[in-house]
Amino acid sequence: MTHSSATTPAPGSPRGRRTRLLALAACATLSLVTLTACGSSASSGSATQSSSQPAEITFWTWTKNADKVVAEFNRTHKDVHVTLSQTVGGTTGYAKDFAAIKAGNGPDLFNVEYSELPNFVAQGDVQDISSLIGSPASSALGTAMPLTSLGGKTWAVPFDIEPTVFYYRKDLFQKYGLTVPTTWDQFKTDAAALQKAAPGTHLVNFPTDDASVFAAMAWQAGAQWFSTGGDTWKVNFQDPATQKTAAYWQGLIDAGQVSTYLSSSPALTADLNSSKDIGMISGPFEGAYLKTMATSSAGKWAVAPLPTFDGTPAAGAVGGSSYAVSKDSKHAAAAVEFATWMSTNADAVATRVAGGASSALPADPAMDTVAQKSFDASFYGGQDIYSLNKQAAATIKSGWTWGPLMVSTWADFADPWAKLGKGGTIASALQSAQTQTVSQIKAAGLNVQG
Repeated sequence: MTHSSATTPAPGSPRGRRTRLLALAACATLSLVTLTACGSSASSGSATQSSSQPAEITFWTWTKNADKVVAEFNRTHKDVHVTLSQTVGGTTGYAKDFAAIKAGNGPDLFNVEYSELPNFVAQGDVQDISSLIGSPASSALGTAMPLTSLGGKTWAVPFDIEPTVFYYRKDLFQKYGLTVPTTWDQFKTDAAALQKAAPGTHLVNFPTDDASVFAAMAWQAGAQWFSTGGDTWKVNFQDPATQKTAAYWQGLIDAGQVSTYLSSSPALTADLNSSKDIGMISGPFEGAYLKTMATSSAGKWAVAPLPTFDGTPAAGAVGGSSYAVSKDSKHAAAAVEFATWMSTNADAVATRVAGGASSALPADPAMDTVAQKSFDASFYGGQDIYSLNKQAAATIKSGWTWGPLMVSTWADFADPWAKLGKGGTIASALQSAQTQTVSQIKAAGLNVQG
């Protein structure tokens, strides 16, 4: 998901926000692999029991096929009726969410990525839904529940898991004699060989409007941008793993061996279709988007695990979203019923994925096969990308913590990140973003080091 630059609305009461942020600091670490104290089982009770009376709920989302998903739910459920509002993703969409909730006009249910969820919790914009998720749902979504759990409470229903993977043109790798890399050293060798064999052709694009891809690669290398000690947040965008990752990619940028386009720019689309960019680093969700961008090379792409520095399989995560209930909702149980259905019901997942509209890896393992059967993989030569993505998800490094104000943090990256490839450096961008992030956390009334 691209995090475009936008101004985040001012938070609410500093005192109330400080209390919530301190609660986050007390239990901040999110893990895809290990269930922590933050991800304790949901309280007893279920959404279906609480929503026996007809309820009208609103749902805001940026996902494709949402109209079909909502129609299927409304067709099969008589106690809840959902009205859909299609929104945009990224920081622009979150600005709309913040403004609407602040004005008391928020939706009952809305999409929020895992990285941004703590921001909504900190501002008191979402409801604790711990008691509304029944045991069947919490068990089905168990390995993803820590992603939506903070301070021992559950704040959203997870939908997908998005490990970093490598998309590549298998025909062009063969043409240029390139080896599908398992290490970053081999990736660099491939990039240099490609540059020599086909000047002006790049192995991948390094997106200059989306720092989350770089964050995922630093995560993979063992970085920890945020941590907590007592009641203090610690911010470090320049730890050894991040510096190593930054130096590596700066070298590729300086050598002209990667392009530096915006992630959804016409220039990148043109290069993909003219075989000038022959790979991409992203999450499973990208599988569907790439099909719409590189239409001229259908059937010629494949997916592989992301290379690592030491050759040991590992991944970070980029993107991944959940369904949160806004504080304005008077029908939280009905909203959770709908959210749970979207994440754990075969008809819901099949409808969302149908026609190649989505390639997200479901958080519920039981839905993997459903998604795999519903997704048209002909663009990838029939490769079972879901099995590969599932294997990659199992290698996501634990211990990564998202900061309390990530919507603002991503915006802090926007200007310096846009200068990459134009004289700016990753190191200076990291320093700038860290300085601004620390200042914002201080302004929120929290103790912070960094």
